[in-house]
Amino acid sequence: MFGNRKKNSDKSPVPPKLGEWLVKSMFPEDGSYPILGDLEEMYQYQVEDKRIVYARIWYWFQVVTAITPSIGNLFYWGWWMFLENMKIALRTMYKHLGYSLLNIAGMAIGLACCIVIVLYITNEVTYDRHHPDSERTYRINSHVHNVIGESVRATSGAWLFPELLADHADKIESASRVIPPFEGTNHVLVQRDDIRHFEGRIFFVDSDIFTIFDIPFVYGSCHQALERPFTILLTQSMAQKYFGDENPIGQTLAIEFNYDYWCPVEIREFEVTGIIEETPSNTHFKYDMLVSMATVYSHLPNFDQLYRDFHTKYNYIKLAEGVDPEEFEELLQVYADEDAERYAQLTGRRLVLNEFLLQPIESIHTTHGIYRELEPPVNWYYLYIYAIIAGLILLIGCLNFMNLSAALSTTRTREVGLRKVVGAFKKQIMKQFLTESFLVSGIAFLLAFLLAAVFLTPFNSLAGTELTLADIANPWILTVLVGLLFIVSLGSGAYPSFILTRVRPASILKGSRFFSSKGAGVQRILVLGQFVISILLVVSTLTVFRQLQFMKSGALGFDREQKLVLQVNSNVNFFRREYDAIRDAFTQHPGILGATVSSAVPGEQEGGYYMHIRGTNPEPPPRLKVFTVDYHFLEEYGISMVAGRPFEETSGNDERDAFIVNESGARELGFQTPEEALGNVIWAHYHGMEKTIVGVCEDFHFLGMQQQIDPLVLDIENSLMSFITLNVSTENLPETITFLESTWQHYFPEAPFEYRFLDEIFDRQYRYEEQASRLLMTITFLGLSIACLGLLGMASFMAHRRQKEIGIRKVLGASDLDIVSLLSRQYLLIIGIAGMIASPLAWLIMQRWLQDFAYRISLGWQVFAIAFGVSVLIAFMTVLFQGLKAASSNPAEVLRAE
Repeated sequence: MFGNRKKNSDKSPVPPKLGEWLVKSMFPEDGSYPILGDLEEMYQYQVEDKRIVYARIWYWFQVVTAITPSIGNLFYWGWWMFLENMKIALRTMYKHLGYSLLNIAGMAIGLACCIVIVLYITNEVTYDRHHPDSERTYRINSHVHNVIGESVRATSGAWLFPELLADHADKIESASRVIPPFEGTNHVLVQRDDIRHFEGRIFFVDSDIFTIFDIPFVYGSCHQALERPFTILLTQSMAQKYFGDENPIGQTLAIEFNYDYWCPVEIREFEVTGIIEETPSNTHFKYDMLVSMATVYSHLPNFDQLYRDFHTKYNYIKLAEGVDPEEFEELLQVYADEDAERYAQLTGRRLVLNEFLLQPIESIHTTHGIYRELEPPVNWYYLYIYAIIAGLILLIGCLNFMNLSAALSTTRTREVGLRKVVGAFKKQIMKQFLTESFLVSGIAFLLAFLLAAVFLTPFNSLAGTELTLADIANPWILTVLVGLLFIVSLGSGAYPSFILTRVRPASILKGSRFFSSKGAGVQRILVLGQFVISILLVVSTLTVFRQLQFMKSGALGFDREQKLVLQVNSNVNFFRREYDAIRDAFTQHPGILGATVSSAVPGEQEGGYYMHIRGTNPEPPPRLKVFTVDYHFLEEYGISMVAGRPFEETSGNDERDAFIVNESGARELGFQTPEEALGNVIWAHYHGMEKTIVGVCEDFHFLGMQQQIDPLVLDIENSLMSFITLNVSTENLPETITFLESTWQHYFPEAPFEYRFLDEIFDRQYRYEEQASRLLMTITFLGLSIACLGLLGMASFMAHRRQKEIGIRKVLGASDLDIVSLLSRQYLLIIGIAGMIASPLAWLIMQRWLQDFAYRISLGWQVFAIAFGVSVLIAFMTVLFQGLKAASSNPAEVLRAE
């Protein structure tokens, strides 16, 4: 190419018309392409000219100038084709506007439900990952095996914290303890002037807590905020609650703490040294107030030396970078052995096993089987259920979307044929259909986000979460949703893209009906899939609802109606000394029919006694749950005796000498019959007293019907009393409540008057079942709605396609009933098949779910009959509407063109 070229002058260091040469070289008329050698030869020419820098700059400028228009043309033509495809897609949507809206609505509802549940599941499995260096932060758990049994606890000794810091400062970046108040964190009295409340989620913490957990400050600073005794941090909601719009920094709150059995309970002033942000919902450590650990030391100076006292303590450490957690866990065995030696010295018994374990804080919320957790871990079973529900409801929406898309595409066979005749390539037609599919899917996705924002409010109320649409920014969630967009779009565009484009134009233009029936089998399968899922959801909803009603209304073995419960949280020691007089004072009103005092009420978790019969020393000794009660408990709760007698004030001193066990407790102690248990002397580890079994009561469900009734002992022991149960009359209830409040204020003037009804407390045992029931009912309604939207669209579409056939049938004498039967027959047959497929699947799934309940309903045929009947009725009403509409049409109008 450069054979006859002359060398340019200094003023022209590059060949003339280089850009023209590049264009001709890159796009020659003969269709060939330039070889690399030509470019190298031209570049060599520039080098020989001795002006290397300028030549190179000018050379690449000319190259870019030549290539840019070509690239621009490619983008232009691609963008132009996209706009043309989009224009046709919008015209097609407008032409079939009703079907398009049905399509978009069904898909959007299904996707919105899926988004909400995906957000919920992601929130549950990503607990505590927002804390700084959460992958290096651990909680020290205790794994203990003694004569009582084996257990893993979330707690460890307070002495462990300072010793680890002193011995392994090079391996531990920071550490802190979290300690709830002595008698729990749910009933701490807090007051400021006339504002008084019992608060929960109050903890004593070390000042290094801010290096373990992400606790942002609104006012104040983490430096020295909790260094002094009697200092406290409040969340924003607590500050607003007690101080309103005032600046709380430097002001005080009066708080009543019980530090242990021996320290007197007192109300002290605590200085507010900072305001912190609200606790995020996805952390296991939720707090409202944080109190300085120095406050504990002011009452218990030897707190670090206390071994197995009654305080619950949580130890957290953050390992230094590069420290192997498994190697560090091995170092903890030295401290575990020291712990075991102290146990042996105090109790005279050796531990079979004692070790300290590191648990990553990221796994705390998803791990089961650990005692004394700050909050219950996630219920994996219901998490799986929600995930399956999300998949099913989305699948219904996708099937509906694909079905209508495939049905509508059959009306465009003539369009495909004409486009192929005038020269359209197969790829062009495929791109057109895929563009339309992505357009409709994209609109459905945008609408789904809006619906998800609406659904989140009731869902948060139902599930107790604080989810927002902003959480969707999670990369994992975005990846899943984008993947769904592509899958659904490709699935709905697959039929017209890959099937219709293979048909010969000649066959289409002849008017063959082969193409209109293409995919009919696939469409029926899609409708079948929708109703299989719908019937499955209906059966599941009915079963969960029936089981929940069975548990709520079943015979519990005690009377829970019209029982008002007062919990004494302030001045508890006074109450335990004077509970007889206080109980009697509450009964001095005709609206109070009876009263009793106990350590717990049915529906509340309670501790237990390790017990053994005198003269035996079983290993492990049997453990019985315990209710410490007064003489009136059995009578007021309507619990029957099966052997022996109840507690009697006239019988002597039952407080010192008598136990009552339930039937399960008698069996746990080794007695074959209730009568055999009577008269046996039992030793209890709690107070070290020996008492005689004087009676055996009937088993009653004090913790709900999900599990077997636990062995239980009733004991008159005032050191644990904290509940007053009042049997109230329904007449003049407001007046009765006023009397109760005045009586309460007389005995507990510092504490606010708060009451609950027993049935409300007990029904909290079924919160997961309540959530599942409500969620299933909502999802089932939405699933049936989506399925009916699809069925409505399909029935309308088929009625339109068969309008000439319907017109001819009407001319030949067909009645409206015949036309309705013609249109509905195939769909009712499909639903019948769906019922036969869904019923055994639903039976297997629900039978597995019911196995987790000790007391459960039986799956009768009625549930399946109702589910099938509901599905048939809804489907028939949907098709009936379109059938009557088609039957009422004027055949003359339809057949005019013929």
